[in-house]
Amino acid sequence: MFLGEPQPSQYDWRFQIFGFPTRVTWLFWAVSAALGYTAALNIQTAYARIGIPSQLAVLLAIWVGAAFISILIHELGHALAFRYYGVQCEIVLYQMGGLAIPGAGLLWGNRGKRSQLSHLNQIVISAAGPAIQIVFAGIIGVTSMLCGVYVYEFEWLANLLQINTSSPSNPMTHAAIQFSMWIGIWWALINLLPIFPLDGGQIARHLIGIVRRTNGLLEAYMLGAIVGALAAIWFYSRGSTLNALFFASMAVNNFQAMQQANGPRIW
Repeated sequence: MFLGEPQPSQYDWRFQIFGFPTRVTWLFWAVSAALGYTAALNIQTAYARIGIPSQLAVLLAIWVGAAFISILIHELGHALAFRYYGVQCEIVLYQMGGLAIPGAGLLWGNRGKRSQLSHLNQIVISAAGPAIQIVFAGIIGVTSMLCGVYVYEFEWLANLLQINTSSPSNPMTHAAIQFSMWIGIWWALINLLPIFPLDGGQIARHLIGIVRRTNGLLEAYMLGAIVGALAAIWFYSRGSTLNALFFASMAVNNFQAMQQANGPRIW
């Protein structure tokens, strides 16, 4: 779940998966390719150092495919959790990632009455997306490792089990595995940062709501502004300007939302 739903376009790809209406905007493909350009270029450069030929366009296509599958699975996690609570849902993949959009924030009670989703319900829904995304990536990584393929994220497990691993003979297979790890594990973990409206921010909001018996929004905005600023500084210190700008904008958005939630002030 992320920001607002984008407007439909004639260039959108529409289909259904597990009964959920799904829409993929054309900007999803373009932005995914832009975000993956550096990753694809880095792998191509690494291959070149050891004399393995590769095409940047093919590597970029593999990245976009991995992003599509991983983010779709992420949103399916949210959608399935919504369905569990009796809420209909649709999925949209767009330039900012993905959205699982509920038809209404209500669920059927035992006596046929409608009630609002509770804080605990919302925590489960928010956590379901990154959880299933990480599990899916983990299955790919562990399976690859058991087949003797070197996977950085599971090197510790290979050492523990004393399994000899090496890079696969097909460089495109290696790229697909590595991209799946980067997107499925690291992006999912970043999404769990307590920055509203990331999933971590949603979870923080409802945890605060349970403790303080409020909607938790104001506190979530405050936390998001602080953590977003810290994340921006960290990414900038590591030379990742694009990520730094992204989290800086998130920090500003949270700060502005916090001011609006506090109401108008006279200075």
